[in-house]
Amino acid sequence: MTPVPYGLLRHQAPMLLTGARVVGHTLLHALVPATQRQPARIAAVTRVIAAPPAELVEQYLAWAGAAGGYDGLLPPHMVSQWSLPLVGELLLRMPYRLTSVINQGVGLRIHGPLPREVPLQVSAAVERVEETPGRVKVVVAVTSGTRQTPSLVEARLHMSFLLPGPRAPKAPPARGPEPDWITAGLWHADARDGLRFALLTGDFNPIHWCGPLARRSVFRGMVLHGFGSFVRSYEVLAQQGVRFDEIDVRFVKPVALPCTALSVQVAPEGAADAQGWRGVRLAGNGDAVHLAGRLR
Repeated sequence: MTPVPYGLLRHQAPMLLTGARVVGHTLLHALVPATQRQPARIAAVTRVIAAPPAELVEQYLAWAGAAGGYDGLLPPHMVSQWSLPLVGELLLRMPYRLTSVINQGVGLRIHGPLPREVPLQVSAAVERVEETPGRVKVVVAVTSGTRQTPSLVEARLHMSFLLPGPRAPKAPPARGPEPDWITAGLWHADARDGLRFALLTGDFNPIHWCGPLARRSVFRGMVLHGFGSFVRSYEVLAQQGVRFDEIDVRFVKPVALPCTALSVQVAPEGAADAQGWRGVRLAGNGDAVHLAGRLR
């Protein structure tokens, strides 16, 4: 079993500070019903941040299954590490309880390679807020690059805030015929992978690493970060030569920890639509689907 890299905690100070602010925000707004507050217009946030430390990058690549890859470059999906403090800053300006937020998906569009050991220019903006009974859907757009080329990787983070009261029933998704899925590869995770990914990214939500608290959550046990599932699936596709520069997935069903082999599947190239999109998913036991989306 791979050791847990506790020493990486020293690289996560910005996100740990954001976490402390989230606790304060929650306590401050505990007495005010979320449904009585409306979000004001939220200005975008732009920061120039130091390049991620080499130790953190190498440990991240090893966990993702890409050890020795990305020579001189950063993996585009590492955006979750350097962007979370900025995303948190935006969410802290919203009137909703941040302890009720759920990550629901991510999209990545890659315009060019991200260099290592170069300061990053990162911008985050609230792109959309949609209120429905019992739920507020939020999309945050994050752009990462350098001063010279500020838009090398675009990410869209899809989140929902759960509100008190009944929720609108979910309409069943429209589904066409299933493609003849091709298995690109498999991956699995042990009980401590939630803690490892937390140390790599700074996302220390206890449902991913603290068994007693996770068992009291709606998931009834520890689950892997949705972004962690995305990262491992992304690298399976990349290692198997599936070429794409745009991918968009939704987190359908959390991956319980520990988990047995999960299957990363992609639709055949001949099944692509007129815009070049073809399906991708992460499948588990039986009919379970953990991630579902498309790439091109």
